[in-house]
Amino acid sequence: MRGLRNYLLSLGHIVSGSDLKTNGHKAINITKDIDVVVRTSAVNPGSPGWIEVETARNLGIKVLKRSELWGELLKKKYLIAVSGMHGKTTVTTMAGLLMIKAGMDPTVIVGDSVKEFDNDVIKLGESDYVVFEACEYDRSFLDFFPKVLILTNVEEEHLDTYPGGLEEIKEAFVNYLNKIPDDGLIIANKDDENIMTILSRINTKAKIIYFGLSAPIYNALDFSIGVPGKHNVLNALSVLALSDYLDIDRKVYKETLSTFSGARRRFEKKGEYNGATLIDDYGHHPTEIRATIEALAEKYPSKTKIVVFWPHQYRRIKPLLKEFGDAFWGADKVIIKPIFFVPGRDEENGVRSEDIISLINRKNKSLAVYGETDDFILDYLKKNLNKDSVLLTIGIPPVYRISDQLLREKGQL
Repeated sequence: MRGLRNYLLSLGHIVSGSDLKTNGHKAINITKDIDVVVRTSAVNPGSPGWIEVETARNLGIKVLKRSELWGELLKKKYLIAVSGMHGKTTVTTMAGLLMIKAGMDPTVIVGDSVKEFDNDVIKLGESDYVVFEACEYDRSFLDFFPKVLILTNVEEEHLDTYPGGLEEIKEAFVNYLNKIPDDGLIIANKDDENIMTILSRINTKAKIIYFGLSAPIYNALDFSIGVPGKHNVLNALSVLALSDYLDIDRKVYKETLSTFSGARRRFEKKGEYNGATLIDDYGHHPTEIRATIEALAEKYPSKTKIVVFWPHQYRRIKPLLKEFGDAFWGADKVIIKPIFFVPGRDEENGVRSEDIISLINRKNKSLAVYGETDDFILDYLKKNLNKDSVLLTIGIPPVYRISDQLLREKGQL
């Protein structure tokens, strides 16, 4: 919502807002002089913010989802959208920084803070180019009209809004891709079987350019990018395809990606504690966790890899339980916090963090433990972190506070 606020302010609108982290959600926040109330997809019946939606409707005030307003605001722009279950923030940031360095002056709208954007989620530009992270949650991406789409990957995710599972997800993506105009472009991951199935079903005549290890052209880099992991190589390859399409000099591309440090909470180095490097990542899906731990092993091959994971949403964990159990291969120690309950979007369904731990420990009974409290986790880390180890905190909820506490005790925060 911060990016939307800043964009609206740049257009001269008056914007106010409320959320759980600031002044809370209350009926009195909605006043008669408001023209439009904008909600995120996370605000729905059962969540605290719904009281404001109901109040607005009772007052006859128009209510829009965030994606609906963005769709209207960006309809006449040259929209370059980035979609897929994983990698959206990283690819959007890579593409945005590339176009900025190439002098194209785009507006870039990202899902998390970027250092080069003064730690904001948006960089306002003067041209008609907009690079936008378009999420599939709640079918939000159907409100957008991209000229160019980078499609990273498709698999089971957000099953609270796709109860029909993978087939329902694929159908939503088919509808989304059919919005790409015939003179538009789809940059697609050829290694992803689900993407290939989706592409076989679409009607648009938009040009398709493939990237990936099995792609005919964009299948390898001849230099090292600034962030580790095979998944980030794929991210960079998708941006290389975009770079060539926009006729950006390869030298500019290489300079941008070789120094790329990532967005906030994407393999972000937080600092050091007792000689141990502290890394934080947003990964919350088994595929993301697996890729991040592989990147950790690539970056720190000889160090003991300690992972603290905070599971998010019972409705995500249960259908992917086995995948979560297999996601932590490569870690030397795993500490798992209690599952984070999401009000209004979640329901307790019998699955517990201990179930993930049991699956992880099938081959190594001491690999994973339950971290019921932060005090327990911090005590373990203080005893075990040293120059021969590296810590990864990973998950959607603020699991990074574990690292923050360690750094605070050392006077580094």
